[in-house]
Amino acid sequence: MYGDLDVYVDASVVTHFYAIFHLLRENGSSMAANEMLFLSSIASLYLMLAISPGPNFLVITATAISQSRRQALCVGLGVSTASVVWASLAAVGLGVVLGQYHWAQQLLRAIGGVYLVYIGIRMFHGADRPITQRDQAPAMQGSWQAYRYGLATNLTNPKTLVFFSSAFATLFTPNLALWAKAAAVLVVAAISLTLNTVIANAFSADAARKRYATAKPIIDRLTGGLLIFFGARLLLPK
Repeated sequence: MYGDLDVYVDASVVTHFYAIFHLLRENGSSMAANEMLFLSSIASLYLMLAISPGPNFLVITATAISQSRRQALCVGLGVSTASVVWASLAAVGLGVVLGQYHWAQQLLRAIGGVYLVYIGIRMFHGADRPITQRDQAPAMQGSWQAYRYGLATNLTNPKTLVFFSSAFATLFTPNLALWAKAAAVLVVAAISLTLNTVIANAFSADAARKRYATAKPIIDRLTGGLLIFFGARLLLPK
């Protein structure tokens, strides 16, 4: 299953990271130390996923520079919510379930591929439209739509699915304390919220918006094309 990560996260890094974690865990003498090692491993591994470019990064930055900081923050909140959902599922055995039911993983990949192609086509076709004014739509309506957009993007994000059902899930051993599993989910939430907030604020700055205004058709077509590529890669047979 690690082979599916080749576009997003270096599989060899994940494999070596996993081996080192279990070697240290087996040689550890303190249960508390083992749980802290587990949490630091979760943080380091998830951070590699979060900082690697992919659909989540694209939709947050595109919203930030073409809409508003508030909407971008809501998209980021939706993305973070989905990350917490995936992390929670991994903590209760997502990897085991998908390993036993291969068709379920393929179905999720297909749904994610179709959704990425859909939003990529919409972005590509809207490249020539002028930038939407920040106050054009009611704040609550725009915020809720932005949140759902980020949530749906990450729930169907193949990068997220593969990561949480393989590399991330393998760190959750059967004898792991419940508090450590809950803490791991909180670690994912904290990292995701922090990074998404930084991205939304950075790309919604006036300087970024001015640069985007001059190159909107190119940026939108490039972003849309990348999303279509990510989606098509899932739909095409290996």
